[in-house]
Amino acid sequence: MTTEPAELEPQDELGVLLVYLAEQGYAEQVGSWVSDSVTNVPLTGAQLLAALPDEALSEVAAELGLPVEEYAEQLAQELPSLVDGLTPQGELPTDDDFEDFLWEFLIDDTEAPKS
Repeated sequence: MTTEPAELEPQDELGVLLVYLAEQGYAEQVGSWVSDSVTNVPLTGAQLLAALPDEALSEVAAELGLPVEEYAEQLAQELPSLVDGLTPQGELPTDDDFEDFLWEFLIDDTEAPKS
């Protein structure tokens, strides 16, 4: 008897990603994004590529029509501020709070002037 894996909520997927990055040696970076008492420590696209399995970034990059390296750089630039904004009390938000923040983050990001 086989069962399908349970579908994760987006905030759970983010939590899994953060734990995975911490386990891959980026605990300082992840911790800084979650904490409100320290400045966000950056992560590079190359570090994301090294830490994550190949298919983790290549599928989304292909869907967006981007080279995986470019997508990894963009994600590395956005991830710290996304996590920082989602975790003002040091923990991931509830379903509704997560969805509200994500929409606000995406709207603010698309309205920001590109340099």
